[in-house]
Amino acid sequence: MDLPISMNPSDFGNILVDNFIQTGGINLHRFIVENGTRIYKIDISSDSLVNNVKIQGAIDLAWIDTKISDDIFKREIGKSVIYFMGGERVLSKKLIPTKTFRKLSTDKELNSNFITMDIETITKNNQITPYLICAYNGSDYITSYANNLLDQKDLFNSFITQLFSFFIKSTNTITVYAHNLSGFDGIFLMKHLLKYGKLEPLLFNGKLMSIKIKLNVDGYKGKTIIFKDSYLLLPQSLRSLC
Repeated sequence: MDLPISMNPSDFGNILVDNFIQTGGINLHRFIVENGTRIYKIDISSDSLVNNVKIQGAIDLAWIDTKISDDIFKREIGKSVIYFMGGERVLSKKLIPTKTFRKLSTDKELNSNFITMDIETITKNNQITPYLICAYNGSDYITSYANNLLDQKDLFNSFITQLFSFFIKSTNTITVYAHNLSGFDGIFLMKHLLKYGKLEPLLFNGKLMSIKIKLNVDGYKGKTIIFKDSYLLLPQSLRSLC
């Protein structure tokens, strides 16, 4: 609605009324402001930290502005809380209705339809550099080695195209687990996956939980690969797990 980003009544329009009032035993500084067809009623607390604002007339809209510092204030409007700094929106929060948690059923069978992968690295010029990528689905495996120049583009392209071989005619989605994907393997994977389709990374608290890619390459259009972090399910080192 293009509401003013300010707690100053004069920024809302032409001030028609400027009075000090008392309501419910509380002292307020009331402004009535006109801006085109809108009439704002702004009640400011005695400490000038809180503004209760309402648009008069048919528009049923009211909100509360609270001063946090000289440059920052928050606006509570409807189910949203918006923080402004220097006249710019810097954070928005919204209360969203959710369904109650339901009890999850226990899987009766183990799902072995997944792939595991690992990336081996060396340190070159003080940088960690991948030189080998392997994947295994329980019966077949693929291996991608880097050349003498450690060409990263060729290494990852070779691995990703070989990964397509795990698709079968009845399967449109394959799941690949990498141990510590969120902290290591995912960083290397992301940029090399971009050329193969639409990426949908899932993050939580700044940590990469999974990478979903919907392929857009000949012969595999519409198929999906989901990379997940097995460390988030089994939080131990591979050596300990073995």
